[in-house]
Amino acid sequence: MGILSEFERRLEGVIEGIFTKAFRTGLQPVELANRILREMEANKTIGVREVWVPNGFVLTLSPADRERFSHIEKSLRRELEQVVKEGAAERGWGLVGPPQVQFETNESLKEGEFNCEPVLVEGPTTSGRAPVVTPAAATAPAQKEPQVNGELVLIENGKGSKSFPLAKDRVLIGRLAESDIVVSDPAASRQHAEVRRQDGKFLLSDLGSTNGTKVNEEAIGEHTLEEGDRITIGRTILEFRRR
Repeated sequence: MGILSEFERRLEGVIEGIFTKAFRTGLQPVELANRILREMEANKTIGVREVWVPNGFVLTLSPADRERFSHIEKSLRRELEQVVKEGAAERGWGLVGPPQVQFETNESLKEGEFNCEPVLVEGPTTSGRAPVVTPAAATAPAQKEPQVNGELVLIENGKGSKSFPLAKDRVLIGRLAESDIVVSDPAASRQHAEVRRQDGKFLLSDLGSTNGTKVNEEAIGEHTLEEGDRITIGRTILEFRRR
């Protein structure tokens, strides 16, 4: 694979002769890069217009391997983050924030063994709040869901192209990959709006988004959805339908 070959070439260039001497045995750096690419593929989330993948990875190594990597850890982290960026770009996947790779040690792991946990790391915000880190597995839909009697349908070129069942009592709409309905529109906020089920009705609320939420071209703070209502977020249009 071109990405992996380029990763090894760059890493060898950074640490030169140390590479061949230190990594003749045990865990190889390319194994970490390959695992990251596999986890990106396995944990992708289908959004309205884009496929999102984890941008953060926690790599847990054995004490022996962590010690061997200690003198190149910063360079290795930087090159692995580049693999995340290149892997997403090559496949047309979206990232919720800049790539981040962390290393940890687990005393129970033997030399050559390692774990890789994909996470979603929200990019820096203007409010200065700390990034939000969520296990990628949390994006999987719940196995048990209440009865569905409403849906939002993505409208493209005047026609419905994709349906999003309102299968939970609270459905989050936003740019973050862990949203129930991911909107990759640049005008969408990370947590833009939500739809709540109340007494058999569906209530749409704007969550203090930067660019606001419209229903039938009117800006709203909160609105009880009726059949055929069209929600506008930036240039994205979602139509509410009863089922």
